[in-house]
Amino acid sequence: MGLGLYVAKRIVQQHNGRIAAENNLTAGATFTVTLPRKQ
Repeated sequence: MGLGLYVAKRIVQQHNGRIAAENNLTAGATFTVTLPRKQ
């Protein structure tokens, strides 16, 4: 995990969110960020 992804992960976690990665050998990696919606 590169430094940029580490920083992104920390920011997302501080906002009670999740970050996930999915690897596809032909299309590259897909990163999904999920954050809670403010009520």
